[in-house]
Amino acid sequence: MGIRRRSLAFAAAGLAAALALPAQAQQKTESTWELIKRTGQVRMGVFEYPPYFLRDKASGEWVGAMVEMGKDIANELKVKFVPVEVGGFGEAVLSLQAGKVDMNFGLQATPIRATAIDFAGPIYWIEWVTVNNPKFHGKTWADYNKEGVKVAVMTGTSDELLLRKMAPKATRVEFKNISEVALAVSSGRADAFTTTVLASMVMKTKNPGLGDFVNPTPRVALPGYIGLRNEEDQRWQKFLNRWAEWNILLGHNERRMKESLKTLGIDEIPPTVSFSPN
Repeated sequence: MGIRRRSLAFAAAGLAAALALPAQAQQKTESTWELIKRTGQVRMGVFEYPPYFLRDKASGEWVGAMVEMGKDIANELKVKFVPVEVGGFGEAVLSLQAGKVDMNFGLQATPIRATAIDFAGPIYWIEWVTVNNPKFHGKTWADYNKEGVKVAVMTGTSDELLLRKMAPKATRVEFKNISEVALAVSSGRADAFTTTVLASMVMKTKNPGLGDFVNPTPRVALPGYIGLRNEEDQRWQKFLNRWAEWNILLGHNERRMKESLKTLGIDEIPPTVSFSPN
């Protein structure tokens, strides 16, 4: 075979090999960090869950403790903050994987979630509590861990996972959002609900038909994280880790939580409530 023919054969073989490679290998996928820098915006998942996220009735804009954190991140990067409505915590993983958002706040780094997405933080610590129906008087997890006791939770959340761990015998009554959860308890369709202390305080204020606010024993507290896509480029995660550390140490995230509660008419926070691991 002549030199020219050999060159053509090698070129053809190289082209065939390139065409046989997966699309991901031929073209580098744009990372979240690169996407934010290119578009000049950072997208954050939001949904109705006060005091973390709520829509202001007058302006129609999204507000809340986590929204303020998202705005601060955008300000640090000098990009636009874009809230993107998602279907609650149950869609946190899918919205990240689908590229709908760049970050989701207020997530617990559960083992199952860690197989699908990555995390930055933590950004705060929070305790899980229960709120009873006036006719039910549970005080410990053992009181809820009984067949026939109906406990309402939000689907696809850490609330559901914690209930399975702390009261596996309880009958779970699952709803998509926190308002439906609170209504189920106040109307008597459930004996109690369990969620984070802040959301419980808000629901107790909004729903006078609810009963006791309880810190059941043994106490359960977990850190909250920022959910991210799994990717090789770690610049976005590194930035958020340093942002989280800075804002926790200076007390900014605790301040944002308390300020958000005040806008909802909650000035007195129980002494048991803490936003740090200590």
